[in-house]
Amino acid sequence: MFAKQRFDTNIYMKLFRWAYILLMGTLCFSLVNLPFFFATISLAIDMRNVLFFALSLLFVGPGFVALLGMIDVFKEHKDVEPVKEFFRKYRQFGLRGFLYGLIGWGASVICLADVYVFAKLPGGQWLIPLFLILMIIGLAVSINAWYYQVRNPQASMKDVLRLAFYMALKKWYASLLNLVLFAAIFAVMLLKPQFGFVITTSLFAGIMYLNLSFAGGRKE
Repeated sequence: MFAKQRFDTNIYMKLFRWAYILLMGTLCFSLVNLPFFFATISLAIDMRNVLFFALSLLFVGPGFVALLGMIDVFKEHKDVEPVKEFFRKYRQFGLRGFLYGLIGWGASVICLADVYVFAKLPGGQWLIPLFLILMIIGLAVSINAWYYQVRNPQASMKDVLRLAFYMALKKWYASLLNLVLFAAIFAVMLLKPQFGFVITTSLFAGIMYLNLSFAGGRKE
């Protein structure tokens, strides 16, 4: 006779459970980012709509810090109730996630606007790399701050931001990879909404979490 496998030791059940967590994490993130969802399905990808897309991304921070928080619980306990944990982290870190997100959002808006203006000025193109570097640093600080706040829930915003800025520069290669993955999340949402708003967000966020962990993110 074959021994009956328990749910937690059956590889197929585990894979099904992980797929469920992946799916629900992405759906929760999409739910709290409805402005971007509606912008994606109703607006053409056109320069005239850049302002609307930018405004729709303003509230990404609370959702992303909650998603990283859910992933952190899954990593610690090897399982998680995705919906319950996502919204628990959303309540716990949402405001700080929004404030941290403003750093990257503001840096992106200001720097891209400067790139647009200086590209038309004589010799202005020489300043474009500087603006792009500042934008990258701003986004990297936001991503790092979300992660380090989740890993250090009692830490002050000042300490989190100081660590986030330091690691953004020290581990610049990890920061660049995280930026590529972060941009890919929204690129997939724009180009393939059926995947971006249902599947890929949690997958890319999980890779970002692992990358941040390997880059030296320990719980204080």
